[in-house]
Amino acid sequence: MSDAAAELKKKFLKRDRVLRVITKDGKFRAAAIKNTEIARIAQQRHALDPLAATLLARLMSGASLMSSFLKGEERITIETDSTGVIKLLFAESLQVGEVRGFVRYAKDAGERPVATIGDALGIGLLKVSKVQYNQPEPTTGIVQLIKGDISTDLAYYLRQSEQIPSAVVLDVDVDDSGKIAHSAGLLVQAMPGATEAEVKKIMDSIRELPSLAELLGTGYNPEEILRQALPMEFDVTSSTPIDFYCRCSLDRFKEMLMTLGISEIEDMQKQGQNELICQYCNEHYYLSENDFDVMLAETRARTN
Repeated sequence: MSDAAAELKKKFLKRDRVLRVITKDGKFRAAAIKNTEIARIAQQRHALDPLAATLLARLMSGASLMSSFLKGEERITIETDSTGVIKLLFAESLQVGEVRGFVRYAKDAGERPVATIGDALGIGLLKVSKVQYNQPEPTTGIVQLIKGDISTDLAYYLRQSEQIPSAVVLDVDVDDSGKIAHSAGLLVQAMPGATEAEVKKIMDSIRELPSLAELLGTGYNPEEILRQALPMEFDVTSSTPIDFYCRCSLDRFKEMLMTLGISEIEDMQKQGQNELICQYCNEHYYLSENDFDVMLAETRARTN
């Protein structure tokens, strides 16, 4: 193998990815994720403090893990709505490996002390929606936030709303400068036929795991994490590279603006409101005078 090919393979193996497996006896399915780079990109794009970056990284991990069990471009969105200094967390993941997310702070966030990570969210709800093929409407489940650490809350959702015994471990650490250092996650679910004793054995094994962030720091990849977590052999069913990716574009923004009507577009043009910001990825777009003229012309043509 040439040096260039070896370097390319090294980069590929280090990419953020989610690995999905099923135990050889068919009684458990599991997925593990390394999404450190995604978490770093999200923190940078949204200028997040360490606490918000940690919670968003966990939520994106959970969304990617859950969507890994879907098909094609089916997707999952997970969001929290709560009374804490972080008013809202949102993450969306497609099975094909795209994920995005954002944070919305409470208006008085800077005035409220936070002692624990759970205090950041406070009292609130967790909502999970699945968009699947051949389903006219998303399937949505809502549960109360139990602990506000995301891991416990997602496990509670899966147990209550989907009636699936599940273990969820979402782990993030930050460096001395407050930047994301490692982000990882693990989801294990019992399949029909798993006994209570077998479920307990899995749960005990997961409880004995070292920190997932520590494992990443020592060079573990998602498959090696799963081999530490599962006390039985498994088959890999998929290994999907993942990226922080948003499908927003200036053209999409213009299409949405044209649904507002002629007067609204004219008001924006007169007031110089030409900056458009995507809440999901914080990308900034700018409308030119020609953009306004074209939108007005097309909107008038559609209404005639």
